Amino acid sequence: MSLYLVVNCPRCGGLMLAKTVHKTRSCPRCGFRAELRGLRVLGRTASPTEAVTLIQALKEKRVGKSK
Repeated sequence: MSLYLVVNCPRCGGLMLAKTVHKTRSCPRCGFRAELRGLRVLGRTASPTEAVTLIQALKEKRVGKSK
């Protein structure tokens, strides 16, 4: 069973969702292809739905800090 990771893009700082079975992931925001190994993991979930919920919560937290 693979897990889902939420990580930051090292180039633009955008949030990315990645499966643990993959070695790289392209950022949906800037297109940068990053190696997952070595990236700071912000969260791990068992399902993609949980990962999306986590990403939404992290985005809301970021918006709250900038106000």
